[in-house]
Amino acid sequence: MSITTDAAPTTTLVTMPLQLGQVRLKNRLVSAPMERNYCDTEGHLSRQYKEYLLERARAGVGLVFTEATYVRADGKGRTHQLGAHDDSCIAPLADLTAAMHAEGALVGCELNHGGRTAQSRISGSPNLAPSAIPCAIAGGEVPKEMTEAEALELVEAYAAAARRCVRAGIDVLSIHGGHGYLVHQFMSPLYNHRTDAFADPVHFLNLVIEAVRAAAPGLAVGLRFSAVEGTPGGLDADATFAIISRARLSQLDFLDVSAGSYEAGEWIVQSGEWQPGFLREAAERYRVFGLPIGMAGRINSPEVVEDLLQAGAVDFVSLGRALHADPDFARAALEGGSYRPCIACNVCIDNLGDGQVGCTVNPGVGRGTVPVPLPRVRPGVSVLVAGAGPAGLTAARDLAIAGAAVTLVDPANDIGGQMALAATMQSTPDFHRFLDWSRAELQRLGVRVQLGSSVDEVLAAQRAGGHEPQGIIRATGGERPAVPHSGGSAAGAPMVVEVRDWLRRGEPTPQACTVWGADAVGMSVADTLASRGASVLLVGSETEIALESGRRAKILAVPRLRANPQVRIVLGATVTAIEADRLQVSVDGGAPQWLDAPGPVLVSHGVLQNGDLHTEDGVTPVATEAFAASKPAGSPSTIRFAIQSGTDAARRLGALLG
Repeated sequence: MSITTDAAPTTTLVTMPLQLGQVRLKNRLVSAPMERNYCDTEGHLSRQYKEYLLERARAGVGLVFTEATYVRADGKGRTHQLGAHDDSCIAPLADLTAAMHAEGALVGCELNHGGRTAQSRISGSPNLAPSAIPCAIAGGEVPKEMTEAEALELVEAYAAAARRCVRAGIDVLSIHGGHGYLVHQFMSPLYNHRTDAFADPVHFLNLVIEAVRAAAPGLAVGLRFSAVEGTPGGLDADATFAIISRARLSQLDFLDVSAGSYEAGEWIVQSGEWQPGFLREAAERYRVFGLPIGMAGRINSPEVVEDLLQAGAVDFVSLGRALHADPDFARAALEGGSYRPCIACNVCIDNLGDGQVGCTVNPGVGRGTVPVPLPRVRPGVSVLVAGAGPAGLTAARDLAIAGAAVTLVDPANDIGGQMALAATMQSTPDFHRFLDWSRAELQRLGVRVQLGSSVDEVLAAQRAGGHEPQGIIRATGGERPAVPHSGGSAAGAPMVVEVRDWLRRGEPTPQACTVWGADAVGMSVADTLASRGASVLLVGSETEIALESGRRAKILAVPRLRANPQVRIVLGATVTAIEADRLQVSVDGGAPQWLDAPGPVLVSHGVLQNGDLHTEDGVTPVATEAFAASKPAGSPSTIRFAIQSGTDAARRLGALLG
């Protein structure tokens, strides 16, 4: 699917206004409530968060939600989550709404309580839930089963938060009834084992709807819910529909369809393997209620947006990752043009438990500061960038935007480096979108790309022609541990080859192979080859598959590997010998044992990234250690850190050449 549109869309549904109750959206684009950890510990918006949201408003989004906003302190799920739990939250929200209204955007707030997913170590208060069922993924604390009186107090907490939002000038309220939070817990048979009036899965929801509606009569009020819970024994599509059909829909102005729960996180934030717009049929079903319908879920291109609107499946789209990766997605949907595409790697959601929510492809978000414009270089400055992986692509683009004449050199025959290899894997099919966009951007900006050439050759030719570059960035990739055995030469000897080298060869899928190394690359290669029919032995010293990756990055691949009868997994293993069709390993320090291992041995032992930035070819060195500011020394490289290092290097060099 194309990621750019050179002309304005031929249809204009996305630009049409939409009435939600008493408020009017200027178009059909909604920035979804997406937690980002950009607040202070008291639940107040930071300047960074305000500027982040304003950037989306300036791009043309009609309605910008903040994030899941806790209505009472014991419902706080993260240390830096947004709150509407007391009056101190009103002034920061009011400041935001005034600024957003000045940009022509409406502001929404999603009212939420974590219930069983909130943990006392975060909130400072014991957590409450419909029933005393812990959430292992959130921390495993056993919640207190609330009394009927406590449930009613929580209903009033939703109303009180709504009144604070009214005072702050918020335009739209959304009740969070999905993703495994408190309202959803009352709805789900997995987490509501009550026998009183609140045993009815719609009872708490209806009380909250009525309370919020009464507290905010002039605002648009809607419900976000999971059309499918995604967990065995939980709410399927029919059960959810039956509950929503009994909700106080006459007091709502819209429905916003999502999916999933904490125990089924793959439904909430989907990987690149999922079909774009996969909730379309689920959203269409709710048309019968006559309310405006919104939808989230892998809406990753303007074409998908327009298709959903043209088909009448939805009235608006809720965009999370697409706008996080680039607010220009909104401009592209409204006016045409290019945008930096989300690659569905899910680094953003995996950051949520660790700190600020960043983005693999957008180095300007989640770094604790308000991004500043690139420095401008002096007229006539030329720069040479060595390496066309994600770091080099980013540095070349940024320096071209800064006004430099840029030459990008790589000995390979195409751009992308290791990211191009990753784009061929089953679990990361959208990675090519960043490379396609980069290629188009380099062409748009006039970057000279020389492939199949070494940097020394190009530099010599430039000097011979009297065109000495004023700056050089070396983004030539990482250092890999040596492969323990070269193999493949002696008769009957196994082929032992570094996995990236094997992938570059374009070898056909073997009938059987060993992947030696259970890191993220090893996981991805084993998963891909197994999906193509290979019998795979995955063996590694690691105690867990892809230990360095976040949960969502491996939420499909690891269970798939474990369930495949053609895959054998041996962890905690030291390989002590390799012979034809077998490996000798010691597991957890035990006695050596031989494992059948036919086919090639593909070694994945990680990559440690580094790089150097020089001006005037080393006369004035500037230390970069490409990832020093972004990750611990010696840790595995990632595409995210490569892109961050590329933009950081470009800024340093741009400042020197300004």
